[in-house]
Amino acid sequence: MIFGIYKPEQGYWVRVLSAVFAGVLVLAAAAWAWSQAGAVNLPPKSYSLDLQAIHGEFSPGQTVELVGVADDAEGSEIVIANAGVLGFSKTGSRTARLEIGVPDFSPGARIDQVERVRTKDADAVVRARQATPVIPLIYLQAGVTGAVMLLGSVAVYWFVGSNRRTVDFLINTDGEMRKVNWSTKKEIIGSTQVVIVAAFLMAAFLFLIDISFQQFFQFIGVLES
Repeated sequence: MIFGIYKPEQGYWVRVLSAVFAGVLVLAAAAWAWSQAGAVNLPPKSYSLDLQAIHGEFSPGQTVELVGVADDAEGSEIVIANAGVLGFSKTGSRTARLEIGVPDFSPGARIDQVERVRTKDADAVVRARQATPVIPLIYLQAGVTGAVMLLGSVAVYWFVGSNRRTVDFLINTDGEMRKVNWSTKKEIIGSTQVVIVAAFLMAAFLFLIDISFQQFFQFIGVLES
């Protein structure tokens, strides 16, 4: 009975509506999982550096020095990491993009501290830095969301379709619902009109009581007019 429908001919609408409601919850959980996965910081497999003021060229296979500014009064330049060049391409007459592997940063150093890159024969100023994660973030989001939807769908199917205890409960609920004496359309309209009129009458009565007390307390000087 794991993969079959238990008593498929009984409790149809209660089971269907339960599945719809549970499906909405699963979709809400999947949307939440998508947003949460989008906030994950994946480890980088490489970095892209946008360069300007380039002197010389960088070749794949070279090792470049990543230069930052020291935290001292002079603001001198220091080498904060070394990295291997994965690719180099021109994006303009004086601009280019440099792809590097994951640098071996010195303790406390970060990629956003890199101001220049250099080798023995080339030098450039870094104007932007971007990490390339080990996998595209959208793949992680799609995988997590798909897993939530798959597990949720299996759970819903098990709850309304194959689990004997829950299915019997839903079937019994359907049987009790059929015993309910539902009001007719005319009775519902009449009851609604009575409720609306009673609400307005009660509001008017309370308004008059409130005005009366206000005038009384102003008359005896408890409230200022």
